[in-house]
Amino acid sequence: MGGMSDFAEEVAEQAEAEGLANELTENTDLTEEDTEEIKDTYNTGKNEFDAVTGSVANSAMLAGAQGVLGLIGCIIAFIALGKGNKAVVGGILLTLAVVASLWALEFSGVGISTILHLIAAIMAFVAAPKVMAEA
Repeated sequence: MGGMSDFAEEVAEQAEAEGLANELTENTDLTEEDTEEIKDTYNTGKNEFDAVTGSVANSAMLAGAQGVLGLIGCIIAFIALGKGNKAVVGGILLTLAVVASLWALEFSGVGISTILHLIAAIMAFVAAPKVMAEA
């Protein structure tokens, strides 16, 4: 979706280069004021389209970062707790996953995964490491 803005801009430039805008004003009763209003409407729409595609791209990137950080954090916490150590590094990575998710609030599917990563982060910090019995 990030490339859609560039594509729309390229199509508009090509249309203007071919003289379609000039042909429109010559074959109709549009005044200069009407032509300027059409151009302003186009520019406003293009700017809004750019903002929406940028927002969706940022949300998708942050949701992906949340997934990667959450997965790595869970694996590190699981390994650390399995060896009898504290899972501080895993808990920190899980907390970063929650923060990345909160930055991506516009992305609709982030809610449940945020709650699950938050629970995992709390459990990683609170879990008592297994004390190895001396043989």
